[in-house]
Order: sequence, then C-alpha cells, then structure tokens
Amino acid sequence: METKELNLILVSCSGASNTGCYADRAVREIAEAGQAQMVCLPKIAINDKKLIEKIKTSSKQVVVVDGCPLNCAEVILKEKGITNFTHINVTQFDIKKGETPLTKEKLTEVVDHIKSLNIK
Repeated sequence: METKELNLILVSCSGASNTGCYADRAVREIAEAGQAQMVCLPKIAINDKKLIEKIKTSSKQVVVVDGCPLNCAEVILKEKGITNFTHINVTQFDIKKGETPLTKEKLTEVVDHIKSLNIK
C-alpha cells in the first residue's frame, strides 16, 4: 500500500503519563509511515539554532501535539520564537490523564485528526 507524504512537521510531548504516550505514539505512527517529519522537542528546548531556524522557515505545516493541560511542547516552541504552528492536545479526544488506557481506537482517532490538519 502506498503512503502519501503529508506536508507536515510534527513536534510531540513525550511525557511520562498516558496522555504523553498518546501524543508521542500518534506522531511516531505518522512519521514511521513516512507521511511526515517528526522533530525532537528536547533539541528545541536546548536551543538547537539550526533546528529552530528550519522550523521557523519551513513551508510545511507544523503541528504540535501535547498530552496534558500544561502544554509543554507548545510552551517550549513559543519560548524559542516559533509561533507558526497548529496546536492540539490529546485531552481534546476525551483522553483523561492518568485514566484513559492506550487503545488502538483512540490512537487512530488522534492520528486521523493530525492527518486532517494537512492544510498547506
């Protein structure tokens, strides 16, 4: 089956909670299918200037996926002057921190939503 590359750069929370796992797994699923590029949030946090500039100047849609209301990924990008992104939080999908177990059905719901954001 042929996979279509999406016009997306993905940045994800990879926190220790179930919601962080949802965010990370959804982004990895898309990236591992060759449909988008995933970038490393810690490299942004430690001020990797080359990566930050790449994201700022990219013509691709940047999607930031957070796992909980702290929105760490969003905060980190904004602190580095990256504002050209679409933000989602997996809690928007009735996934509750510390409660909702990881299921294929919920993961697919998040993945499909991220793919639908391919608007550029």
